[in-house]
This record gives sequence, C-alpha cells and structure tokens, in this order.
Amino acid sequence: MAGIGMGYKALRKDLTETTRKCDFCENYLTSLKAFVLEDESTGSIAYAGPTCAKKKLGKGFTLSGVPDLTRFTLSDNIRDTNSGGGKGGRQSLDPVRLAIEYLTLREEKLKDVMKTSYSVLRGYYNVSKSRSLTESEVLHINNIEAKSPDSLKLASLQRCYNYLFWIDVGINKLPSDKIDFLRSVREGLINSGRITEVQRKAVNRWLSNIDGVPQLK
Repeated sequence: MAGIGMGYKALRKDLTETTRKCDFCENYLTSLKAFVLEDESTGSIAYAGPTCAKKKLGKGFTLSGVPDLTRFTLSDNIRDTNSGGGKGGRQSLDPVRLAIEYLTLREEKLKDVMKTSYSVLRGYYNVSKSRSLTESEVLHINNIEAKSPDSLKLASLQRCYNYLFWIDVGINKLPSDKIDFLRSVREGLINSGRITEVQRKAVNRWLSNIDGVPQLK
C-alpha cells in the first residue's frame, strides 16, 4: 500500500494490466488504465483507479486535464470491430497537457526502445520535473512537435506506446512457440513507427486469447 503523505498530485493517466491492484485499496485496475500519482511530501509514485485517485489528491489538484497516454487502447477487453487509427494526438486542445504528453513519450516512455530523445526536449523534460513549464517553453515544445516528421508526431508516439505495451504483454504471456509473429510486428513497429491494418487486426486476434489483455485501437 502507498505511504501516507500530505496528499498526491496526478502526473498522468497510463496503461496497466488487470493483474495490478490499486495502491490504496484491494481492487484490481480492471479498466486497464490508471492514474499515476506522486506523493507531495515523499515523491513516491502510486497507481490508482479514478475513485481512490480523486480521494487522495492534495489541495488544489485535480484529475481533469492530466496527460493521457492511453488513447490507442480499447478498455474492458472490447473486441476489435472497426478500423484502427483513433484520434489521439491533438484531441486535447490544452497546450500544457499536449506538451507534457509529448515530453513523457519522447523522453521517458520511448526514448530507449525507439531512440526518440532530443537534447532540447530532454532539457525541458528535466525542468518539468521540478517546476511548471512557462508559456514560452510550452509553445516551443508544441512547435517542435508540429514540425516533427510523422513518425515523431504526438499521435504516432501515442499509438506506438500503446501498441508496444500490449504486444510486450502478449509476448510475455503467450507460449514461447506462439510469439514469433508478435516479435516480428514489434520489430517492424520499432523500425518504422507503424504497423499495417492487417497486422493490427492479426495482433488483436492473438491478444483476444489472453485474459485481461485489451485490443489495440
């Protein structure tokens, strides 16, 4: 269970498996999405469902408008019945939220597996850990995103993060003789930043065989 502090602030909404419990109660995070919270006094990190997250927020903090890294995962094991894509990206018009999502994906989530780090963004990312970004910093980050190639656009990075997360879960949960296809799709996704619609549907057919694993949007 998470430690007791002065209260928590919400860092982001992120992906999690159904095998993970909320850090504040005995409930499993069955929605496949959780709020990542930071203790104001200790800096410790906790994962929580929406009800516990709201209860644990410190004074002046809210869950509204927090960065969301989950837009390309279908909740509650919904089956794949439509075409992929999803809106993602600039579905949120809050420039601060967009900037933090972009920094988190490029400088934390994907920096090692997809080599997405960029020195200017790395500087902003480090700054964002100790204080709020200024208006000019947010504008610069979002301008960098707007001028980036398609593979480094926010929506593309969101899609890659969600796809890699669940493909990796599939690789870890399926028998070793059943994962060659997922490994090949993973390699192609890392190299090109995309998968075909045929591949996405095929991946979803494999994931549908694993209890608690959702579909890719």
